[in-house]
Amino acid sequence: MACKRARVYLGFEDEFVTEKHRTLVNFATNKIGGKADFPTTETSLTPPGCRLCGLNQLLALQLYAPLEGSRYHRTLYIFTCINPNCWSQQDSWTCVRVQLLEEKSMKGCETVPVATPPTTSWLSGADDWGDDGNDNNSEQNGNNMNDSTKLNLLMNTGDIDDELRDDLSNLRVDDPNANSPASVESPVGGGAVGRLDSPQASAEIEGEESEVVCIDTPTQPQCNLMDLLQEVTHNPFQHHDPNTPVNLAFTEIFLWVEEEDLSVDITQHERDLAREYQMHHPESEGSEDVRAVDTNPEVYEKSVPKHGDEMFHHFKCRIQKNPGQLIRYSRDNSAALLLNPLSSSGFCRHCGAERIFEVQVLPTIIPKLKLTPMTDHHFQLEFGTVLIFTCSRSCWTSSDEFKEEHVVVQAERL
Repeated sequence: MACKRARVYLGFEDEFVTEKHRTLVNFATNKIGGKADFPTTETSLTPPGCRLCGLNQLLALQLYAPLEGSRYHRTLYIFTCINPNCWSQQDSWTCVRVQLLEEKSMKGCETVPVATPPTTSWLSGADDWGDDGNDNNSEQNGNNMNDSTKLNLLMNTGDIDDELRDDLSNLRVDDPNANSPASVESPVGGGAVGRLDSPQASAEIEGEESEVVCIDTPTQPQCNLMDLLQEVTHNPFQHHDPNTPVNLAFTEIFLWVEEEDLSVDITQHERDLAREYQMHHPESEGSEDVRAVDTNPEVYEKSVPKHGDEMFHHFKCRIQKNPGQLIRYSRDNSAALLLNPLSSSGFCRHCGAERIFEVQVLPTIIPKLKLTPMTDHHFQLEFGTVLIFTCSRSCWTSSDEFKEEHVVVQAERL
């Protein structure tokens, strides 16, 4: 017995959203790009940041998806990162679900003042350098005299003998190399001389002070160089300062929806070919069998495609039956077109209920995701397909503002 096929709805490109449509656009509008339209102004959701690079994500899709028998309005907002370093990676996409009771009236959001903690002044007296009048006693006793004055006083006293006085008279206190052994006559002459009193290996080069080359010991880097090499590069399209308003957005386009049609229309030309085949191959089975054409929508080519990827072949053939489709919608796990096997849909991170497939973003939407204002005419996102799995219970409480759902990004196998 054949199982019942899941009902799938497809999203197609409609006309661009212009100012004449602005009053008609709200949370119940299906659209590509633009800014998110939330049910009430109480929703304080800002564009989520990319988990990989931190840049603000842009709204890719807004889908109004109320559930049958539910009293809630229900809208899905799908955001993506435009940083090329993040493309085709799961953490660069975010899906947020927002719900609103039908009888709940629209209310404005009241601004709540936030108390700011008092600032603390660190090192408040750090710029006071002894101007408090308490002079040091050593300075009052003459310790601030220069070296030449002290030497003259010492030579004029009678406390030293004549030999020592002669040695002191030949001493130059302004000699830049006075403390270096190279200032004494040495058979070695000039060059680099080691310091005997240095706590570590060092050398001084004899010569004029302007010619002396100082070699500093290299310091150990304070950052992880490998992390710097692997750090993602911020996209120049968007400023990273969180205080700067984000003006970039994808071009806003309406979506129109219709149910997926997998029926195969048999043309008259195909019927004529079948009759011709019967005439030239009388050994074939009965004419009725020859004229019959299989219209089973679930029958696909059984042979393995040349590239060897059967899942991608099935994915491509299914999409080609309804050209132009950008998204697929169905709350049924069997409706997802996979590029790679998926073991399990998992469980809701909020209530623990089983997750269920709901939306698939197809790569056919990539040419529609144009940045505005246009900063780079060659900009184009890259990804295989994006699968959105939501809570099967669509859990929600009166205190919730939004719920984040699970996103799976799959890339075509190379």
